[in-house]
Amino acid sequence: MVLAPSVPTPPKAARGRVRIVTGAPALVATVALALFLDLGRPAFWDPGESRYAETVREMLLTGNWVGPTLNLARYYDKPPGYFWVVAGAFAALGRDEWAARVPSALAGALTIALVVGFAWRRIGARAALGAGLVLATAAQFVALGRSVRMDMLLTLLTTATLLQAFAIWERRSDANPTTARHTWPLYVPAAIGLLVKGPVAALLPLLVGVAFLAATRTLPRLERFRPGFASFAALAALAAWYTIAAIRTPDYLWTFLVQHNFGRFVGRALAGHPEPIWFYVWVLPVTFLPWTLVLPGALRHAARRARRGNALQTFLLLWCVVPFVFFTLSRAKLATYLLPIFPALAMLVAAYLDRVLRAPAATAARALAIPALAWTAGLTVVALGTPVGVRITHPEYLRAALPALLLAIFPVLGWYAFRHGRFRYVPALMVVGTLATQVIFYRVAAPVVDDFASLRDAARVADGLPAATPIFAYKTRGHSFTYYGGRSLLRVRSPADAAAVLGRANPTAVLVKKRHLEEIRQHLRAPACVWWESPSGRILIANVPSPDASARPLLPTSMSEGGDLAPHCRPADRHAE
Repeated sequence: MVLAPSVPTPPKAARGRVRIVTGAPALVATVALALFLDLGRPAFWDPGESRYAETVREMLLTGNWVGPTLNLARYYDKPPGYFWVVAGAFAALGRDEWAARVPSALAGALTIALVVGFAWRRIGARAALGAGLVLATAAQFVALGRSVRMDMLLTLLTTATLLQAFAIWERRSDANPTTARHTWPLYVPAAIGLLVKGPVAALLPLLVGVAFLAATRTLPRLERFRPGFASFAALAALAAWYTIAAIRTPDYLWTFLVQHNFGRFVGRALAGHPEPIWFYVWVLPVTFLPWTLVLPGALRHAARRARRGNALQTFLLLWCVVPFVFFTLSRAKLATYLLPIFPALAMLVAAYLDRVLRAPAATAARALAIPALAWTAGLTVVALGTPVGVRITHPEYLRAALPALLLAIFPVLGWYAFRHGRFRYVPALMVVGTLATQVIFYRVAAPVVDDFASLRDAARVADGLPAATPIFAYKTRGHSFTYYGGRSLLRVRSPADAAAVLGRANPTAVLVKKRHLEEIRQHLRAPACVWWESPSGRILIANVPSPDASARPLLPTSMSEGGDLAPHCRPADRHAE
């Protein structure tokens, strides 16, 4: 009997190269799908995206590049840096949704690239690619990477600052003195961040850095961070802008720096967004899904290694903990504030999963059994619960919800892996399942969300009103209406005021929520016409006939509901026909 020659097992280094060769293109494809696919498909959503898009539109319209405006009134909540970036995208790519979102998407992709490059030689190639995949599928990272908001650009800048700070800290003491003086990559991103978001762009890296030096008892290394000429040049340019702003609009710096930075931290009423101290305890787990499921194990693993003197794990832990505590102490809180800690969370999770996947099967089973079961159950709820929920609440959108059923394949695969102990496949399933969920949402569901979160259609309908028609808003807001229609919304403060403006002789319109319609009707003296109505319950009413023959009238309570109502809402020539 002749034995077949044995097939040698590929050496470990060769298997590692295969993973890298396949992993890098997989990461690029994931980033492209997560951040760029259908980037311009949805309209600008209220209140965040539309506010910033409208501010940029007015900046281009008025040529005022120093003091931002909103509804042509001063908007001093933010510095102008992000608006400059979006304005540049408009100038280069056209004034549409895709161009406005490109800066955030590029910032997200660059943040992932920085994290992968930093982690490559510090936690290994596989873990570095894993960190990129974690970021590219974390819920809030993707949402803000596809949004007209400054949070992703801030995250890129703080990430660049912190990664450079650690690189400078870990240099050997005998490093080239010329190289050691090149600290401008530490200061330039922070200086840009001061123009993009404000003092938090420099404060967060400073707090993390000081905490790290204290925790590692390496305060003497502080001298390595001395700024060079390029750093002073960046800071000088920043100071020049603040000086110009102080001269041209003296109240800008006071409003922005004091009321909207210090005021938000201490909880002044003008700053808004007050939340309880436990706000981020539930917000972080929700926004970091699906990787929240393995985050407890990753944090325990990092804490153990930090106690043993691992500087990188100590640095990443402090990167997470210090901003979390800082924003928890702030009176004003928003879910988006925690985005700058996501790169550190991604590296902690990736390093932990890499270690778990290298461990014996029993260890991997203990680490991943509960996350696998929770992920399988959660995606089952998403796949089956979405069509059911839509059928109950908004049956007209059931057809758009049916593609969610395609996600049911992933819980089946997850259950198979759970039942047969194939836990090593769980992280890959989480990546692919989450990416599929994101693709389906932005491909199919996002245009449906337009009907609830954007006033683009209302603005297009309002184009049928006479050009000089004033449009008022009662207890609703929508900068998307102003952006798409070029018409500012005026304010009325009561149902009586809304009815009064509709009673004018000149054409007038009011944007209102449906639940306030009866209150306005009680004060109405003449019939009006409902021009547009959204599933979210917002309605556009005008005191002139609508070109839409199916438009319905809004009658005063004193008038009978019977009779021929067509003249109130239809043009005379249609009625005559």
